[in-house]
Amino acid sequence: MAGSFEPRIGAVPSSLGSPDPVPGRTPRRRRLIRLFGGALLGAEGGLLAGAILEMLWVRAATNPAPPPLGLLLALLGIGAPIGILVGIAVAVGIVVVHGAELPSLGHWRATLRAGSAQERATRAGALLVGPSAVVLFMIATGRLALGALVGSEPALVAGASVAFGAALVAIALSTMTSAAARALASVLARHRVGPVLALAIGLGFGIALLGYGVLKGDVGGAGGPLAMFGVLRREELDLRLPALILGMMTVAYLASAWCSRVSGWMSLPLGVLPLVSTIQASGPGLNERTLALSVERSAPLSRRVLPVLRWLTDHDADGVSSRFGGGDCDDSDPAVRPGADDLPGNGVDEDCTGSDAAEVVMAPPAKAPPTVAEWIDAKLPRDLNVVLLSIDALRWDAVGFMGYPKSTTPNLDRLAAESVVFERAYALASYTGKSIPPMMIGKYGSETHRDWAHFNRIDRRDTLVWERLQRAGVRTLSVQGYWYFFRKGIGFERGWDVLDGSVAPSIGYVEEDKTSTSDKIADRTIAVLDDPANQGRRLFFWTHYVDTHADYVPHPGFDLGSSQRARYDGEIAFTDHHVGRVLDHIRKGPLGSRTAIIITSDHGEAFGEHGMIRHGFEIWEPLVRVPLLVYLPGVGPRRIAAARSLIDLVPTLLELFRAPAPSGEGDDFVSGQSLVADLLAPPGYRSESRIVFIDMAAGPNNAERQGFLEDGRKLVTSNGRPLGLFDLDADPEEAHDRLDDAAERELMTGRFQAFRRQLRSVVVRQGSR
Repeated sequence: MAGSFEPRIGAVPSSLGSPDPVPGRTPRRRRLIRLFGGALLGAEGGLLAGAILEMLWVRAATNPAPPPLGLLLALLGIGAPIGILVGIAVAVGIVVVHGAELPSLGHWRATLRAGSAQERATRAGALLVGPSAVVLFMIATGRLALGALVGSEPALVAGASVAFGAALVAIALSTMTSAAARALASVLARHRVGPVLALAIGLGFGIALLGYGVLKGDVGGAGGPLAMFGVLRREELDLRLPALILGMMTVAYLASAWCSRVSGWMSLPLGVLPLVSTIQASGPGLNERTLALSVERSAPLSRRVLPVLRWLTDHDADGVSSRFGGGDCDDSDPAVRPGADDLPGNGVDEDCTGSDAAEVVMAPPAKAPPTVAEWIDAKLPRDLNVVLLSIDALRWDAVGFMGYPKSTTPNLDRLAAESVVFERAYALASYTGKSIPPMMIGKYGSETHRDWAHFNRIDRRDTLVWERLQRAGVRTLSVQGYWYFFRKGIGFERGWDVLDGSVAPSIGYVEEDKTSTSDKIADRTIAVLDDPANQGRRLFFWTHYVDTHADYVPHPGFDLGSSQRARYDGEIAFTDHHVGRVLDHIRKGPLGSRTAIIITSDHGEAFGEHGMIRHGFEIWEPLVRVPLLVYLPGVGPRRIAAARSLIDLVPTLLELFRAPAPSGEGDDFVSGQSLVADLLAPPGYRSESRIVFIDMAAGPNNAERQGFLEDGRKLVTSNGRPLGLFDLDADPEEAHDRLDDAAERELMTGRFQAFRRQLRSVVVRQGSR
């Protein structure tokens, strides 16, 4: 190389800040300024391209779509600080790797070929095996992270353990790479394989390993070491964020040389010019509620930067900013913020709605008159068994008895024809770890003593329904095919006389693509029910079928198509077949005449609705509305159109078994209402609509979402802040947000806040165990 540049990777000349000793050359200080300015300009060019992509994505996922120009300016303003940080990072990287030189292909060749023959050969060895070492590092850290996800340690401890383990892996692989490079040096020198060729071969081999893992690996991550990369094919996996960051870095690196032609004293100001749009976004640019909400939900980069900007500008530390569309109307008073409990009649607008809340009195749940209670007591069988079968991710509209035209559930349909079918039943959250625990405890999610894990543990202060039944003398039985429902330390293992997890895969958490358990669960269920040790006493049995959860495996005889929705339907049909085996066995055996059967799900599934794939994060109707049917011997079929919640399951089970009700004191309470009156339909009884409350508490992978449904309207909130209001009767697809209708908003938010004040909420903060 010309001048005093020493072409060694990682070497930074000590005289970077001094004038260039070679006459006619640009002083190094000026070259560095131009380099940093060029990298900033390049990064901001990448930011502009990324903001345009984000704008298109957001508009495609939002109805109605926000105005393009205002949205683009907001996205540029939110992303500008990231663009500047990326530009600085790229410039520092160029200095570290290239010294004061600007990146070019010729410079890279010269750098790789520099040094003695022995140095070049050793470097070639490192470049040959280095990419494969990176792949090994990704495999090892991925397995470490997977183990931490299902462990019982707090999130902070688990994260520190993963970081420490990753550091040890990096040190070990670096040592091995260095040793391998020295061992390969003589062989490579003898065959005249230089660093450039070695790098090409090494990169090619590393990319081939990754490509093989992606193409051949299991999309659930199960199998051999490379199989974990199969998760990159998952339809719901959103890789747009890393792609945007990588693209911004690449543009900044490649464009730095060209952009450095601009005078350094001009390129630096131009590089930070997008901060003007950040100032705009901090004020009026994001004041439009629907625009800010569309960014929060649908912009892959900006929705992650926006909370940081709001946190930095939250002057009263109440969790809400007055800037960047945060909506805090008084950022000097932490008691005033969107989502605060607005005390009615005090003249203060605590929740920033524009007016003080009106007094709202929630009527207590209606109690059946004594004559109805006596009628139910006389009608209800006294030796009833109950079999509860829950089916993972089963949408309400994916079953035949709710009108689905495909033949997915012939066995459930036959049972539904003899059962009470609840046509508008709701889960408590949109994924298993936040829906099943409160459903089986009988408290709303925010009332449980949960931890901060993705899969919530169940504290002993919360009593599971089968614990109550076991104390009442009922024999409790369970067969499970998923680790969450039987692993010690989670809490689900408490209260069982028989807990059989023998059919579960041994690979733990991984949502494996090739393993099916519905057939095995059915086999074990029949065996457990037939076990003489389980005869002669009243029984409660529960199992949860998981094959209907992604990933969807084709099964011979249940092929309903090759699309993701068709594969999902096929999994439902496969599961229905094996559930049908259990139903037939019960009905034909000695338990049939005195066994109630309940069929439901923990949440739904999305196939592109509102831009979502799979489930979690949000509480749109396809994610939380589920099937619910109850077969009760001697009770005729009927359909109930009134809205109901799975919070009612525990009090229903307690009444069916005539088990003691909770005392209502301290932590010993349940929040639902029994469905037995709906099932038996006493004379003069009408199944009136009830308030439905969807309560998905916050966790490491999701923000809080709560849904308040009453009289066909659905209010969606996060930390008390209204996000949307929908008239489900007129707008079942939730396409038209009515939150800007002041009268409707005031009515629903007032009733929501009054309802929430009645809850016995438990505050759980990030990192809690």
